[in-house]
Amino acid sequence: MLTVHEWAWDEQVASPATLLSKQNREVRFHPGYSSGTAAVRGDSPFRQGNVYYWEIKMLTSLYGTDVMVGVGTKRAELDKSAYQFCSLLGSDKESWGFSYTGRLQHNGKSEWYGPPFGKGSIIGIYLDMWKGTLEFFLNRRPLGVAFKSLQGSVLYPMVCSTAAQSAMRVILSVSHPISLKLLSLQALKGDREAMRELLTVPGLRNFIASSWWLLSGLWFCGPICIYITF
Repeated sequence: MLTVHEWAWDEQVASPATLLSKQNREVRFHPGYSSGTAAVRGDSPFRQGNVYYWEIKMLTSLYGTDVMVGVGTKRAELDKSAYQFCSLLGSDKESWGFSYTGRLQHNGKSEWYGPPFGKGSIIGIYLDMWKGTLEFFLNRRPLGVAFKSLQGSVLYPMVCSTAAQSAMRVILSVSHPISLKLLSLQALKGDREAMRELLTVPGLRNFIASSWWLLSGLWFCGPICIYITF
């Protein structure tokens, strides 16, 4: 399995009720007991014109008011609910969140999106800064576009939790610049016959296999599924 880490959690932009470890890729919220909502932000912003994919594994049982993953700007106030139990990500216009209950939230509005997740779940986040879209994966299966019109914002990865002793770890974080090759492949991904032919070209096959997260619509394109199942 591909293991790349392009960023980690930022200890300078973390709520007091967080404990970072594993080279700041693992976070434990409320190590003792919980009196509100704790959050942390990534240490690197996402650049315009790139696409990003990262995975977060839930290490403990999830319960309580909310546990969320998502993105936000520097203006997202991660400490504002330190003594309040709430769904922090997406509570204002500066962040976008996906809850362990299966709901999305942005600008204080929430809606159902996917199945709930818990201990052992791997949440993938695919941010396309070219198209301005944000999509989530559950155990490496795409759930569909969750948010649009994010281009133009300087965004960071974020997570939050109200659950005492809850923990999660970033197990992968990769990116790729937008290119003509990528845009062409994305345009063809709905054409299974064309994709099967492309998979016979060694250079393209290797590119697709190593960058499956760029082409989430290829989950059922035959040979490639063997690779991305891990």
